[in-house]
Order: sequence, then structure tokens, then C-alpha cells
Amino acid sequence: MKGILKFAFAVCLASVAGSASVKAQTVTLNGLGSSGLFLELGLGANAPTGAINASCVWSENTNSVQANDTSTGSTLSDKGSAWVAWTTGGGTCAAPGTSSQIYAYVSTDSVVGNRCLYNANLSTGSTCSIAYPTTTPASNGIILGAANEVALPSAVATKLNSAVVNFAGTDIRPEDAEFAITRALTNCGSVVGTSTQYLGLGYTNGSAIKTGITGSTSSFNVINFALPSSFFVTPVGATPIIVAVNDAAGTGLRAASNITSQNLAFFLDGTTGTASSLPVTVYIREPLSGTYNTTEFNVPNRVGTSGGSFATSQDVGLNQPAAQRNCTVTSPWPVPATTPSTVLKNPLDFATTGGGVRLRAIGTGQELSSVVGNTSNSLGYGFWSAANFAGFSAVTSSARYYTVDGVDPLASAGVIPTTSSELASVSLSTTADGKYPIWSMLRLVNVGATQNTAVAALSSSAQTFSTSTHPDFVALDNMLVVRSHFAPPAQTLTASNGSGSSAFGSNKAAACSATETGGDVGGVVAGLNTASLSQSPLTKSEESVCTAGGTATAGQTGDRR
Repeated sequence: MKGILKFAFAVCLASVAGSASVKAQTVTLNGLGSSGLFLELGLGANAPTGAINASCVWSENTNSVQANDTSTGSTLSDKGSAWVAWTTGGGTCAAPGTSSQIYAYVSTDSVVGNRCLYNANLSTGSTCSIAYPTTTPASNGIILGAANEVALPSAVATKLNSAVVNFAGTDIRPEDAEFAITRALTNCGSVVGTSTQYLGLGYTNGSAIKTGITGSTSSFNVINFALPSSFFVTPVGATPIIVAVNDAAGTGLRAASNITSQNLAFFLDGTTGTASSLPVTVYIREPLSGTYNTTEFNVPNRVGTSGGSFATSQDVGLNQPAAQRNCTVTSPWPVPATTPSTVLKNPLDFATTGGGVRLRAIGTGQELSSVVGNTSNSLGYGFWSAANFAGFSAVTSSARYYTVDGVDPLASAGVIPTTSSELASVSLSTTADGKYPIWSMLRLVNVGATQNTAVAALSSSAQTFSTSTHPDFVALDNMLVVRSHFAPPAQTLTASNGSGSSAFGSNKAAACSATETGGDVGGVVAGLNTASLSQSPLTKSEESVCTAGGTATAGQTGDRR
């Protein structure tokens, strides 16, 4: 009996000690969002020469971490790969001490990141939180490699599970993320705002966008959110969208090396379903992803005079073939707001000409792995990063990427870089100078009118890791261009709504010292420093690009003003 009592007493002491340790540690950053920032943010948090220097790292790619949103009245979850970095705080990685600082990030998507951040910081209480496993799971070695990572202590996980989400990673502006959910929730085919070009997709709040990939049950939650009264955007850099094809025969898509924006729009909207008389499988991302929106408004749904206006869509577009529109109502077109209409294909699964098909993929991982796994003339797209495209090492002989409008995004002659030597030769100069038509800035966002100092430190540290080993994006100071800003359809900007960073890097023109306001996805490309753009087609420095309603007359891609 004494032995049992002594054992029970020891367990009690251990529990008290563990509880005290949990209370003492501090969650400095707890966030989620864009996959394009995942690796570099983790490396930046760990960097021994960086401002954070969190030496202990755990990561997973088994979807054991999830963001839970209760704003619809039900608990809806979004899962993704995750990393956690923490300082020892006077203890060890396994048992961090009282001054330990914790940093964490979940790779979901840009719109999920924005939505969860804002729903977590509502004035009436949080409706979104992130849950980590408390079973001391082993690391999968995604950030530093398995040999250099450690298991996630239950004390760290428990601390994270009680922490408020305080930042998000995004590859589209918050205003563009809000427009994406507004468009998704607008009656299918009805006008969003006042322009007949922007048409609703017909989903309902709390519904799910489903994958069309056979054997997969992946889905994406459609959950409404609104921008807070103020938020701060910290630019990190910029990265291109890569158009990848896989064709083992070599007589279909791989027979070409370049695609025009117009022909790419035809593949994405279902006008074209064959290449060299062979059927093409086109993978389309979910319309709430930053990847989708960057592609959508720089290629098929492009409007304005710069570079051509296609006015079509991957889902519902004015010039889209009626048989390929994701709506049950096709006439009159656009659909009057009072006309009942719903999503026609959820999951999106359309047969196209010559035996081709358009299928919905959920998430960057499924989109790109689907192209890798389909050697029979497939096409897809994704934000470039070494990690995102690593899977193409298995199909080096059958896959390639396209130049778009004759511009090479990677300077790798169509070879998707996966080896050390190939990555060392990557150049993102055509993103830096805006010549490549499909790119976007990467950002970190925090709620409040001022910049979170830890977010600033993480952004700075992440930029140092965009090197020849992981040439994932153009660091901020190397960007020579930005996109014009505007109020997205059905959105009113106010002075207090949209606080942003004035830090556009060392190349920024004096006019760009103003606070950012408005969306910019699909905006006209404009130079920050015309002296550095002597070889660029840009001819006019943006005069007010950083403010609401900024205009530009030069650029290669759309103009959504």
C-alpha cells in the first residue's frame, strides 16, 4: 500500500510540475495559411542567425493538426502539414523551461488562413482555433530533416491548443480573400457587385467544395468571414504560378514548350480538351485558394486592356462555353439575382472535347500529385517552391513546365527542377521584373493597425532562406514591380479597413511609401524603380499603387480596377 501511495504521490508531483511548465511557456506566433510560405517560415523560425532562433523543431505531413471553425454552428475542420519551433527557455527541447517561446504554422490555404485569423479575433469571441496532438508525436522531418527534428512535447502542444490564432500566411491580399468568399457565396452565375464579368459560384455557407479525383474524399469548407476594422500586411516576397504537364507519349502536351495565356484560358475553362488530337485531363484548384485566384484573374478571368481580355473562368465566366459553366442555369446569362441557381458539378467533373476532362483538386498537394500520377496528357498548376514540386522527381522523363507567352518563370528550359544542381540554376528574375504573367506577392497578416514584431522577424528570417538550395520566392528587396491596387467588386474600402505595410523593399519608389489598401490579384504590373527596368516592357512607374484606387497604364496582365 505504501508503494502505491508513494507512486501516486510521485505522479501527482509530476503532473503539477508539467502543469507549471505549460503555464510558463509563451506562444509567440500561432498561425496558418499559404503552402508557398510553409518551408521558408519554418527555416526562418529555426535560423540560428535569425531574430527568432528557435532551435527545437517538430513537423508533420500526416494532417494530424487541424483548424476548427464553429462560426456556422457546426465544427468544420481544415487539415494540413504543420511545423512547430520553440526555444529551450532554460530547459531542453523535450522539456522546455519557463521562458520558452513557441512558434507554429499550419499549411492550409490563403483564404483559410485569412478566414481563421479573422474569425479567431472577432469582437464577440473566437470561432476558429488550431488543435495539435498532445501524444508527443515523432517528427516527420519536413523542415530540417528527420535527424535534426524532435518529437512535439505534450506541454508545447497543450499550450498551443489554448492559444489564439494571431497571424496568417497568404499569397493574395486580405481584400482579395474576402472577395473570393463573397463570389463563392453569391447565387450561381449572378453578378457580384456591378460588373457582369464577376459571377457568383453558388455555394452556401457551411457547405464543402469536393474533389473530383477518383478515390479521394478531400473537400474544402466554404465558410464566410469579414475583414476586421484594421489589419497589418507584411510583404515577404513574390513567387510565380508554374504550369506543369505530364505526357509519357511525348506527342501531346509535352510536344510543346510554350503556351499563350489565351490557350491556357481555353484549357482551364473547358473550351479546349485535346492536345495533338489526344485527350487532356486538366486539374482545377478550389475557388477559395490563393493559387486558384492568382491563376483565375491573371489568365482566364482577365479583363482590361493590358495583355488581352478573356472574360472567361475556371468555374463560371461570361465567355465560358455554356456546357462548361459550373451552374445549372445557363440562360439568361448572367443569371438574374432573383433566379434560383445552384452548383452544377460538385465535385467538378466535366467531360471536354475529344475525351478530355476537367477535374477539381483540393490543395496544392493533390493538384500537383495528380499531375505527377497522370502521365496520360495531364495539365495543372501551382505556386512554385522546391517543396511543392519535389514530387516531379519521379517523372522527369515525362513531365515539364511551360513558358507562358514566351516568358520562362524558372530559367530551367522546361525541366522541373528537383535536384540540387537544377535548383542551383533556378532564376526568378521574370517574377522580379514582372515579365512573367502569373505571379503574386507572399504576405503575412496580423490583426490590428500595427505590425506584430514577431511577424516582422519571421518575414525577415524567411527571406534569407530563399537561396540556391531552396529558391522558393523573390525576396522583398529584389522585387522591381508591384501590382496596382483596387477595391474588389462588392467591397467598399475605408480608411481604417486595410492597414498594411509600407515596406516594399529597397527598390520602392517614393510613391510607394503609403499604406497599402485594396486587392491586387490580377492588377496591372507596375515598376517600383524604373531605373532598374531598362530591359522590361514596363514604361510607367506606379504613381499611387500602394493606395486604394491606384492606377497604372503599363503592364502585361489584367486590370481589375
